[in-house]
Amino acid sequence: MLNFHYWNAYLIFAPVMIHMLRVFFTGGYRGGRTGLWQIGVALAGTVFLLSITGETLHWDERGFAVPWHTSEILEAVGLDKTFHYTHTDLKDVTKATHLLQPYYDLHIAILPVLLLALIAMHYYVINVKGISQPFWHPASGRKVPFTTHIKAWFLYSAIILGAIIAVSFIGRGAGPAPQLLKFSPYYGAKERPGGLGVVPTFPISWTHGMNRFVTIAFNLEPDIWGTITGIGIMALALIAIPFLDRGRAEPHGWAEALSLRVRGWAFLAMALFWAVLITGVVTNIVTPKG
Repeated sequence: MLNFHYWNAYLIFAPVMIHMLRVFFTGGYRGGRTGLWQIGVALAGTVFLLSITGETLHWDERGFAVPWHTSEILEAVGLDKTFHYTHTDLKDVTKATHLLQPYYDLHIAILPVLLLALIAMHYYVINVKGISQPFWHPASGRKVPFTTHIKAWFLYSAIILGAIIAVSFIGRGAGPAPQLLKFSPYYGAKERPGGLGVVPTFPISWTHGMNRFVTIAFNLEPDIWGTITGIGIMALALIAIPFLDRGRAEPHGWAEALSLRVRGWAFLAMALFWAVLITGVVTNIVTPKG
């Protein structure tokens, strides 16, 4: 069960990104569907937060990095001592356990409810506005009940679920205990998790990579500004896309879909999103320690 949960969280980003690109290239947010795109952006953000909070609950050295970075965010704005969320507090077992509670609440109760609410809203708007037809599927002129699409989604979901269950049989070792515990190999370390070479799992590895990038490129400290800046740029880029696209109706072919005259600024926003993501991932691979 733990492996299933791990791989499900690990692989979910692939269909999210594929679906986002499909909707983008087919202009699925046009024709009064801007709100549908924004709900999708909120869904992607919620999945990201679920991954972050879930990684914390491993409570190994990798998970310990998340509250450590939270402390850096508060330190950057001068609130770490106000909220008793300093690095010293995190190295105290009793205090650190208490500080872990919000992540548990978010991951177990708040974010799942938000995710289900956004999914329900997403389906409702699709039902009202109609499904965006990809231009590579010729319109037949025939309409089917919305339940037909629901059944198809369940079928595709079952196939993906089966693949994840198969992958779940791949074993994985437990991560090293966090440095605040005496039996941890990192106990008493003077370095933060990243400084020890412990980096996030691949789907969110871009966050550590962006931290490294702003340190290497701009000598910016605390390096958590890399994650904060990256999240801000990526979120704003995705939100802005429907407003930057000058097209009104969905494109009828690749020539219209790739028209820079009509969609140039939208393509720039999407390129900015991927530039941050790729920069973070590559930097994390090249210089993981820091």
